Amino acid sequence: MHMDSLHVAINGFFWDKPTVGVGQYLHGFIAQLDHIAPIRVSLIIPATSQPPATPGHVTIERVRTPLDGVSANLAKLWFEQVAVPRCAERIGAQLLHVPYLAPPWHAHIPVVTTIPDLIPLTRPAYRGSWLVRTYMRLVRAAARRSTALIAISQHVAEQAADILPWHNDPITVTHLAADPMYMPQTDAHTVVAQRGVPTPYLYYVGGYDERKQVRTLIAAFAQLDPDLRQHTMLVLAGSPAGRNPHLFPDIWADIHRLGIADRVLQLAVSRTENPAFYAAATLFVYPSAEEGFGLPPLEAMACGTPVICSNTSSLPEVVGKAALMVAPGDAQALSQALTSVLTNAELRVQMRANGIRRAQRFTYSTTASQTVAVYQRIVGTTQDAR
Repeated sequence: MHMDSLHVAINGFFWDKPTVGVGQYLHGFIAQLDHIAPIRVSLIIPATSQPPATPGHVTIERVRTPLDGVSANLAKLWFEQVAVPRCAERIGAQLLHVPYLAPPWHAHIPVVTTIPDLIPLTRPAYRGSWLVRTYMRLVRAAARRSTALIAISQHVAEQAADILPWHNDPITVTHLAADPMYMPQTDAHTVVAQRGVPTPYLYYVGGYDERKQVRTLIAAFAQLDPDLRQHTMLVLAGSPAGRNPHLFPDIWADIHRLGIADRVLQLAVSRTENPAFYAAATLFVYPSAEEGFGLPPLEAMACGTPVICSNTSSLPEVVGKAALMVAPGDAQALSQALTSVLTNAELRVQMRANGIRRAQRFTYSTTASQTVAVYQRIVGTTQDAR
């Protein structure tokens, strides 16, 4: 269907958080929208946020809540449930897109909801306090009232069909993509050396919560042949985002117990440094047990780095046959996979080439095209019903 100009309001709560998954998704597909169709985007953001620069086809709408400065959690809830749908209606948007699992319970215009993952509903350790559980019941029910659902992987789409359950049109799958900054780097070793990181090294970047299975990676590294381990570092980027010992295990207790503290380096890596840390690594390892998509393996492949990851959830969709995969939690199998890649230069060359080709299959232009098709279908259906 042809439209002169489609006006879409988008919940931009994560617009000022471009390093988190939803923020990357927002920036990635929104930047491509005006190349796909004549679309006017109104990005609704909290008045308290500090947004980065926006593309020319995007208008920023700042909204306040009566709970700003009182409670961050309650202000977020008000923003999602009241401020965003009210603003979308006031500015005359034809539909509202919520790019994470927080659709409003009630809206006067069609709502598209993107589901990044369902981890708070599927993994007991992530269900949180009774307030978190109450919130998840609300958004779960609200998602069922959405006009259309988008999932960022087939894995999430299948989970959503079981958990929600969903009785409208089929859930659309729109994969994510690596930011264009992730590509083979010519100065990678210089950047890494400036941070004092010796090579060769294995690299991990991601969360430290229990589903990420960093403890399995540490155990697998400790099981390497001592000679191989003595000539290889394990570099862990970032730090735990909380102190709950059940959700954020003490990895350094394991590291010291296994006697490998001299071979493990944990450090903060900035977003601009991250491509170099991928590219300079001999191998990127991502042992996560549950992902909605899994951007780090895709970013690593885009940089030409061999990848070993888990064979579960969405990760096989992302890496295809370009990576080695092992069962999550199996430290022995992971250690064997590490050894096979570290000791085989020919295999690494092949994995680099395969990974770059695989990563090129994922683009935000495709994501935007698939998303616009959902918009047009919904608005067309709504107009036809009038």
